[in-house]
Amino acid sequence: MMKKHVWILRAGSLWTFYVWGVLVQNMIFDRSNTIVFRAVHIGLAVVSFALAAITWKISNSMAKEIQLRKRSRDLSEITVSSQSR
Repeated sequence: MMKKHVWILRAGSLWTFYVWGVLVQNMIFDRSNTIVFRAVHIGLAVVSFALAAITWKISNSMAKEIQLRKRSRDLSEITVSSQSR
């Protein structure tokens, strides 16, 4: 996975939080829909929030892994160049 993939995952997570957050806020304050309709959509929002949080956590762990790989690659290049002298 590359750094751009991490940012795509993070953008998707943020978008999910924003869209469902707005929807939940509208569901709470707008009384034109039935309670069952609002409860179902708020339940869907909770599931979406959980999936977005998991996606965010995965993207963070992937970013750390990418950073560690880059550091180890840089260290191995430094070691190889110093040994060739």
